[in-house]
Amino acid sequence: MMYESYLFTLIMPAAILAYINADLGPDPKYPWITVCWNLGAAIIVTVGGRLADIFGRRWFLLTGAISAAIGALVGATGHSIAQMIVSGVLFGFGGGFQEMCFACAQELVPNRYRFTTLGVMILANHVSSFGPLIAYAFVAYTEIGWRACYWFCFAFEMATAVMLWVFYRPPSFETKHEDDGKGKWQLVKELDHVGLWLFTAGCLLLLLGLNWGGVTYPWSSAHVVAPIVVAFACFVALGLWEVYATLKYPILPPKLFKKWRDFTALLVVCFVAGMLYYSMNVLWPRQSTLLFLNSNDTIIRGVYANMVSFGTIIAGWYCVSLMPILGHERWQLTGFITAQTALIASMASIGINDKAQAIATVVIVSACNLPPSPLSFGMVSLGLDDQADIGVAVGLISTFRLIGGAVATSIYVSIYTSRYANNISPTLQRMVDGTGFSGSFSALLKATTLNTPAAYAKVPGINPKTIQAAMLAVKTSYVGAFKVVYLVAIAFGACAIASALSTRSVKKSNKSNAQAVHLETEKDASRV
Repeated sequence: MMYESYLFTLIMPAAILAYINADLGPDPKYPWITVCWNLGAAIIVTVGGRLADIFGRRWFLLTGAISAAIGALVGATGHSIAQMIVSGVLFGFGGGFQEMCFACAQELVPNRYRFTTLGVMILANHVSSFGPLIAYAFVAYTEIGWRACYWFCFAFEMATAVMLWVFYRPPSFETKHEDDGKGKWQLVKELDHVGLWLFTAGCLLLLLGLNWGGVTYPWSSAHVVAPIVVAFACFVALGLWEVYATLKYPILPPKLFKKWRDFTALLVVCFVAGMLYYSMNVLWPRQSTLLFLNSNDTIIRGVYANMVSFGTIIAGWYCVSLMPILGHERWQLTGFITAQTALIASMASIGINDKAQAIATVVIVSACNLPPSPLSFGMVSLGLDDQADIGVAVGLISTFRLIGGAVATSIYVSIYTSRYANNISPTLQRMVDGTGFSGSFSALLKATTLNTPAAYAKVPGINPKTIQAAMLAVKTSYVGAFKVVYLVAIAFGACAIASALSTRSVKKSNKSNAQAVHLETEKDASRV
């Protein structure tokens, strides 16, 4: 339930951003409503995972659910884009803690059932997979419109908090430290404070720079370059600090990164897999709207927005039924990465009249993209020498995937916007020749930014034939731009394939009946 609730806070606001901006804006800062989710979650999932490894998980998960519930309440009652951004910050903060669910679930079951447990969790996201469609239905059929999405998230998060409070009782702080006898204040003093701040600052500055670039500020602007450079310096300093400082509880244990095949290679796989995933998740809504969606029907728009999620439903059934019993995790991982790379490459051939091919490919790519995540979670957790590090290890997988997605989003959006800008003028000139257009070409070019009949009708000297040619020119220019983006994604896929091949499958001896921890309620029952 916690997995579902945090997915809703990610998916639903993203689906209805345009409606929020139309109601409360317009405000150029409105994309930050969802950008803040990635910012918060990317940092908190690793930091929170490490702190939960040390202090216990229960209160961190409850904090996540309550923070997200407050975020939903702020969003549901918001009257400005600034308030909605605050809602996004709270969603990201809560979502980061809630994404620890993959570590929490694995440590509570025998090792042999970890992949099955992960499969069940992935299968359970069937409801949230329809998040975009549900969001559009709220917009179309409720009086309060998009605000219903936030009330829905509020109800889900509150139910999650109640369920966690009643049923989730993992090892308490006292249980975790009954052997070493350490107190909370002693552990606070022994925390890796320098590493924590360097990691947080590095992630925050990198993600800010990437999201500002080409949107809020030019890529050459100091507002973009400075945060990225400082972030790189923070990560270099963090690496040196973690390796050479004497730390009892390092935020990023160096012993993990020394295990290339069991850990570091999987970070690379997930980083690039995040880039491949976001090539679909970011580009498909734009591509489908620009090339294929000719209807103003809100539900039809929701169906198109949901295409990526339809693939995750297929993947859920694979993850619960076949992933655990097939074994050979290395080859499963390599196979899925190879398949999605090939299919993304095929998206480069999509033209204006290839709607069926595009839809089928998007669904299959999405189905291939999801399994590498639970495979990586399981491979990392079962490859640990010390299960006390499961929170930070699994958290880093999520962080790298989110950062990979942010990097990809910046690269892809920059490529397709610049390519489109280069394509549109010569393409428009070529296509309107012979249509009898006698007006200003610059005025016609300006009208392509809106690309609506109303915008074209305002251009002096326009005629129906010219309008039709101009709309076709816009589509043709975007086809060329998207083609380049998908071809660039192939290079990222090749890196992921190489990294996947360098991993190794989980040893059969590690898939034992051993269980990392037991719920406090299980211990109480065993004493009766």
